[in-house]
Amino acid sequence: MMNSVVAALLLLFVAQSHVSANEYSEVTLNSPIMSATVFLPYQDKSDEEQYYMGSRFEHGSMVGDIVFGEDRTVYGRGMWRNPHDPSWPESGVGLASEFGCGDDGSTCAGKGDITNGVLGYEAAKTGEPFLKIGVGALVKGSCPDCLTNASGDYKFNSPYKFYRRPKWLTLPSPGPNEISFVHEESLGDFGYRIQKTIHLEGNIITVRTILSNSGKKQFNTPWYSHHFFNGDNDPVGPGYSLDLGLSEYGLKSTTPLFDQPGLGSWAEDMNNYANVTMARDGSISMKMSKPIPEGVKVKANFLDEQTITLTDGSFTLHAPNGLSVEERIPELQSQSRNPFIYAYNVYAERGTLSPEPMLLLYLQPGETTVWTQNLEFRSTFTDSRHEGDSRFLSMFMSIEWFSALFASWRPVLAVVLCSTAFAGVYLISVVGNGRVETYSPIPDAVEDVV
Repeated sequence: MMNSVVAALLLLFVAQSHVSANEYSEVTLNSPIMSATVFLPYQDKSDEEQYYMGSRFEHGSMVGDIVFGEDRTVYGRGMWRNPHDPSWPESGVGLASEFGCGDDGSTCAGKGDITNGVLGYEAAKTGEPFLKIGVGALVKGSCPDCLTNASGDYKFNSPYKFYRRPKWLTLPSPGPNEISFVHEESLGDFGYRIQKTIHLEGNIITVRTILSNSGKKQFNTPWYSHHFFNGDNDPVGPGYSLDLGLSEYGLKSTTPLFDQPGLGSWAEDMNNYANVTMARDGSISMKMSKPIPEGVKVKANFLDEQTITLTDGSFTLHAPNGLSVEERIPELQSQSRNPFIYAYNVYAERGTLSPEPMLLLYLQPGETTVWTQNLEFRSTFTDSRHEGDSRFLSMFMSIEWFSALFASWRPVLAVVLCSTAFAGVYLISVVGNGRVETYSPIPDAVEDVV
């Protein structure tokens, strides 16, 4: 019997330790609770293929395929823009972030001198370079949509050709659960430097971004993380929900107000697929009411100019598999001028439910700003795949058994527990058969319990 127990434990250990072959240049950060994959940006003399080489999202922000406990995932790749094309602008993953407001034009509509994440675009002629922060030097007029664009506006979601290949440098890290890299570009009077640090500790991922203006001219730009969120690659629909870290005041009704950019053109009505409600304190929640079909897109902007809205840019996402993630950006709570909240959007389609709180960054020449994404992952263990073993083991284990801390070791501990129980039963039966005459029979009468 002991040999069978050892064999079972070894098989479980091998299953827990299995790592598949890497398709792209990547690093996996691990804790006793969870793991996260960081898809690496291009580095000089790198022979491996990059997961993302598009012209929209920041190349150092590709963090996804987050596995919690045994096998449950969030921010997976299976539902987003497949088959995957590393050069396509939308082909980001997980926490992919963008400098800009996610719209066409070199400046953000109606916002004056706020750039759409691009530097030197208006001064450049067709065929000349401009900078996209976090991406690198691109060629003006080189995107497919540019060919039919008589105005010459910047097209944020069309693939531009690179003027030169962007390079990132990996910095020394204090341990295996952290990675840092740096990227910088300059062109004429404009320049920037980005340092990115991704750290995993327990059930918390922190992503720290340091942005410096290394040029001679100031720039102001929004920034946001797209949050390509899904659970176990299940389509967005009932079971998905979102608690927004904002409150609306001064409304006569109990229905929150929000704009829907794109409604009637590229987007459908958010209310057809989600119940958006507001509590007495003004806090807003969104619960998906029916599946979003393939090809349908919805978007809502919750910072309406007609409402008084308070927000710290936080949110909590919930997936049908029982996993949730809460994000907070502590710098937004410091009431400093840089950064502060600029917009609060929610985007959804079949493959993602994406809260997009936007920061606004002001940088004079030589100035640096810092912000941190704190993402805390939790499990409610309501996934039906775990209900049976949870009910059985709850007879023997305290509530701590079900916490995330023990998630990755539950299979091994379960085998040990069950093996011990079977061994006990076996010993009792063997010993009991030889000494049954020494024991008095247990009476059938039920004793009163005080």
